[in-house]
Amino acid sequence: MRVFFFFYIVICPIFSFSQGIKISGAIKDKLNAGIENASVVIYSLDENIIAFTHCDEKGDFNIAFATPEANSIKVSVSSLGYIKKETMLQIDNKSDLKLSLILEDKVETLSEIVINSDQKIKIDNDTTSIKVSSFINKTEQTIEDILKKIPGIEVQKDGSIKAHGKPIDKLLVEGEDMFDKNYKFLSRNLDAKVLDLVQIIDYFDDNPVLKRLNNSDKVAINLKLKKGLTNVWFGNITLGSGIVSENRWKESLSLGLLKKSIKLFYFGDYNNQGEKASEMITTNIPEKSNFSTDRFEYKTKSLYNIGNNEVEFFSKTQSIFNAAFLNSLSFTTKMNKKTSLRGVVYVVNDKQKQNSFSLTNYNLDHSQISFTEDNFYKSNKTLSSAELELKWYPNDKNYITNLFVFKDNPNRISNDLLFNTDQINQSLKTENYTFYNHFNHSYQVSANSVLNNYLYLGNDKIVEKTSIFSLALNSFFNANEHSYINQNVSNKLFYFGGVSKLISKFRKIDLTNNIQIEYSKEQLASTFLIDNLEIIDYQGILLLNQLKLVSDNVLRYNFSKKVDFTAGINLQNNVFDAPNVKEKIFIVNPTVSFNIKKTGFGNFSLSYSKNNTIPNSNQLVNNYQLVDYRSFLKGATYQNQLKNSLVSFNYYLFNDEKRFSISSGLFYASAKSIFNTETTLTNNLNFKTYRQTSGGNSYNFNFSFVNYIRKLKIASKIETTQMWNISPVNVNSNLFIDAKSYNNSIKYSLTTYFNRPINFDSGFTYNYNQSDFNGVKTNNTVQDFFLNGNYEISNELLVELNNSFYIVNNRNYSFNNIILNYSPKESKFSYRLFFNNIFNEKEYAFVSIDNYIYYQSKVQLVPRYLLLTAKYRF
Repeated sequence: MRVFFFFYIVICPIFSFSQGIKISGAIKDKLNAGIENASVVIYSLDENIIAFTHCDEKGDFNIAFATPEANSIKVSVSSLGYIKKETMLQIDNKSDLKLSLILEDKVETLSEIVINSDQKIKIDNDTTSIKVSSFINKTEQTIEDILKKIPGIEVQKDGSIKAHGKPIDKLLVEGEDMFDKNYKFLSRNLDAKVLDLVQIIDYFDDNPVLKRLNNSDKVAINLKLKKGLTNVWFGNITLGSGIVSENRWKESLSLGLLKKSIKLFYFGDYNNQGEKASEMITTNIPEKSNFSTDRFEYKTKSLYNIGNNEVEFFSKTQSIFNAAFLNSLSFTTKMNKKTSLRGVVYVVNDKQKQNSFSLTNYNLDHSQISFTEDNFYKSNKTLSSAELELKWYPNDKNYITNLFVFKDNPNRISNDLLFNTDQINQSLKTENYTFYNHFNHSYQVSANSVLNNYLYLGNDKIVEKTSIFSLALNSFFNANEHSYINQNVSNKLFYFGGVSKLISKFRKIDLTNNIQIEYSKEQLASTFLIDNLEIIDYQGILLLNQLKLVSDNVLRYNFSKKVDFTAGINLQNNVFDAPNVKEKIFIVNPTVSFNIKKTGFGNFSLSYSKNNTIPNSNQLVNNYQLVDYRSFLKGATYQNQLKNSLVSFNYYLFNDEKRFSISSGLFYASAKSIFNTETTLTNNLNFKTYRQTSGGNSYNFNFSFVNYIRKLKIASKIETTQMWNISPVNVNSNLFIDAKSYNNSIKYSLTTYFNRPINFDSGFTYNYNQSDFNGVKTNNTVQDFFLNGNYEISNELLVELNNSFYIVNNRNYSFNNIILNYSPKESKFSYRLFFNNIFNEKEYAFVSIDNYIYYQSKVQLVPRYLLLTAKYRF
């Protein structure tokens, strides 16, 4: 360990300041005019790309890269409409070279004309361009509908997007980032008809200084819109109303403006079709990147929870009773040639009503505890935010950004329920205020080294006011049977810090050395009252201060362009100051990985990492606190670090041109030390206490195969996920007993692209869950089948049939919808008629299993309705 530490702290910085090469110059035409966006590519003698850039509006360029092993390089310059020019440059001992070239016009004399404008997929270096017209069937309404059908792209159930096997970093429009991490506003609202081309960009980095090092592992998607949409307002307005049966509505407005000086998008929507507006907000912000900039955004923990009892695997339009409101505006503008400004403002609101009935059994050794719940749930959830990002690129060596984010998220929930035969009323009012600020300055120290300084601060505050009427709670506290219980919670988190990161390239070595210092203060205070009298034993106070000093060092050795080995070590010294505990905690987290990429056999990655941490604040509160109407939770005193490790193997092979991909992953996680809970269950109340114990093990295997058969014009996908988990559980016992669970999911889908009026999209899913706890085995099975067909009656009239069939523990459910699309020729109007839930399925019963808990629920389903919409595009 000492040798390893000495290598990173002493030797790595020496490499970081090694010499490199910088080439500058101009690319012009015969009239001595600069050629904007001319491509300049540097090749080694073995034809590997070393670096690349594009000329500015004057034809000038600057490019920097690490000194190659050979004394000469090849420079290739090209631009649309000009003849490509290549030249060799001698490097010798030079570090600063000048190069100016004149490109000649490309003049072609055609004796015969061959038109190939419909090239479906084109690969140019790290960019894969895909024409969307080859992968649509006119049923697509939004960008997301199209992306689901594009080779190399996956749209997850929550709307997040993966490309070439990785979560995307950005979703760009004409090269501009509009919504940052909340790109679902764009993918779920922008009209499908405006899209012409989708570009997948590998090794993406939107920081121009860091981009020169060419060592990013990010991926992005760029949307190219159809011609004629620049410099004009475009968009659509939709009006819809329910007819004949259940009252439904949909109103939406979409606006876009793409000019050289400003790009702008506005999306507004109001509907009660079941989709949730709040699900467009991304809450999981990436925190750390080895060879790029970081972003740290921390949040406090909410305490009290009222569940809505939703059905997870159904479509939202089948089972969610919700009125959604969306209002969002995004813009980017060039203030001058060196400065740009991006802003996003949004307000979303969901008003949900959900009725359900459930039966819960606790299967234990000596007794079986059982109860029923009749739930009448209402919520009013609002998420609003404003963010402003300033980008300044004063010269080739400096790039500065500042991002400010403010959020205001109030929430109101009420729930009237029958617990067995007892009436319970509960309401929860939550206020959540947040702001973050991120400042980044990237400075090119040398041709192969960039220093990035990152300053950040944040403040997050949650205030919860809970009111409960419960005969069981009143009886437990010996209170009047008509008493109301109130729990008021305030949780504040303030933090600030800085990271100085040196990112370097030296021949075959990529290096990152960073130092981080961070201070945080968290204050939690809760009061527990019965008839306005405080109950001291059930309220919590916690003041947690932390001062962290972190050294994070990563080395990547590139055996070749396709093979690399990466090793890293994260060292943390944490001054931890909590009630009854004040000590210095030293944490060591090593990581290693071996990668083989972009070979004819695919991409391979084998990695091992340790993740030693300290407990969350909510795990350290000394007294019991109420977390739902029948459950109390108590924290524990800190003892030592929580320890776990992860071993993973990933394989991915994609060929976008042949529309073929294989993805597979195997993961093993082992927890040496965790915060677990001791649980005491009674007929009316639950009591849980955190304890630090040994953890369990889990295995996860996933596999997916996508293939397109050109002759048959059929695309198929098969995927499976297998999970095994062993974890210690303590319920009404003095011992922790291992609980075993197994989950198996198999999915198959098939899509046709016939040059005929009719096409299909079909498939099935098989889900099996099994639990084994204390000798009691339980299992349940869910299967679903779907068959969607679309038939083009004429060029103006298209009919869609959507059919889903579910088998849940031998009970059957079917959902059948019809959609008529009428788009008159040479008209800006189009019309859609939705016939939802034709056979009027009214209720759904399902079963879930979690170790010793058997849970059966019945949920109301959205009744049959007709909705007619008219859309006007401009």
